[in-house]
Amino acid sequence: MATNNYFQAFKGAIARIYHANGNVVGAGFLVSDRHLLTCAHVVTAALAILPQNAQDMPVGSVELDFPLIAPGQKLKSKVVFWLPVNPSQTQEDIAGLELESTPPVTIEPVRLLAAEDYWEHNCRIFGFPQGHDLGIWATGILRDKRANDWLQIDALAAQNRAVEKGFSGAPIWDESLQGVVGMAVAAEKRREDVTAAFMIPTSILRSAWSDLGQWMDRYSLSLRNFSDNLPSFRQVKLKALNGRYSVLCAQYEATYNQLNYTLSQADIVSIREQIKELEKEIINVEQEINNLSK
Repeated sequence: MATNNYFQAFKGAIARIYHANGNVVGAGFLVSDRHLLTCAHVVTAALAILPQNAQDMPVGSVELDFPLIAPGQKLKSKVVFWLPVNPSQTQEDIAGLELESTPPVTIEPVRLLAAEDYWEHNCRIFGFPQGHDLGIWATGILRDKRANDWLQIDALAAQNRAVEKGFSGAPIWDESLQGVVGMAVAAEKRREDVTAAFMIPTSILRSAWSDLGQWMDRYSLSLRNFSDNLPSFRQVKLKALNGRYSVLCAQYEATYNQLNYTLSQADIVSIREQIKELEKEIINVEQEINNLSK
C-alpha cells in the first residue's frame, strides 16, 4: 500500500452489511485481501439469528458491499471467526468474515495501529444509522479503557454527529495516528449533553483473532513518532500540515453528509465533484506529511 493513501484505503475498505431483505444492519471493514472484521451482533442481525448472543458460529451467507468505492456491487461472505456477545468476557462480540469472491481491485485493507495512550485523540467513523443507508460520518474524542478494556468515545451531541446504533462494526480512524485503532461496538445515551460510544481496540482484536496479527504485520506499518527526530523547522511545517489535514478531513465529512438529504440531481453532481476535489487535496497533504517523515 502506498504510504500516502492511508485515509483513502480506510474509506474504501468500509463495508455495508445487509439483511436478506435488503435492510442495512451495520458495518465492517477489510483487514486482508478477502477478510473483514465486524461485530458478532451485526452478523446475527444480518442472518436474523436469535438470540443475539448465539454461541454457535453461523453458517449462512452474509451480503455486503463497499459503499464509498463500489456501491451496490454486493458480495457474499461466510463467517470464519466467531466470538459471540458475552459481557462477562473481554474478548466478545467479534466476527471475522471471508469473502466468497474477490473484492473490487481498488480496495485495500485498512492500516491497523495500536498505541498505549489514546486520550483526547480526535477520531472519525462512517456508519449506517436508521434513515442513512448511504452512510454518514461522525466524529468523536477517544478517552480511555473501561474495566472490559473497551475504549470510550465521547462526542458533544450539540456540535457533532454522534456515534449511535448503526455504526457497529465500523473502523475507528484516529486522526493523530492516521490509522485504524479499533472497531465500534456499542453506543449509549444516558446523559443529555454527551453521547458515549465504545470501541474494541486493535490490541484486543489482534489478541482474539490470531490471523489478524499476521495481516497487521503484512499490511500495516509500526507506529513511530517521526516528528521528535525532525529539525525544528520541519516540525513546524509538519504541525501545519497535520492541521490542514484535519481541516480537509472535516470538510470531506461535512460535504459527504450532505448526500443524505433530499437534493436535486444537479446538487448531487456538484457535491460529488466537491468530494473528488477534497480527496485530491487530502492525498496531496498526506504525501507532503510522509515526505517530511522519511
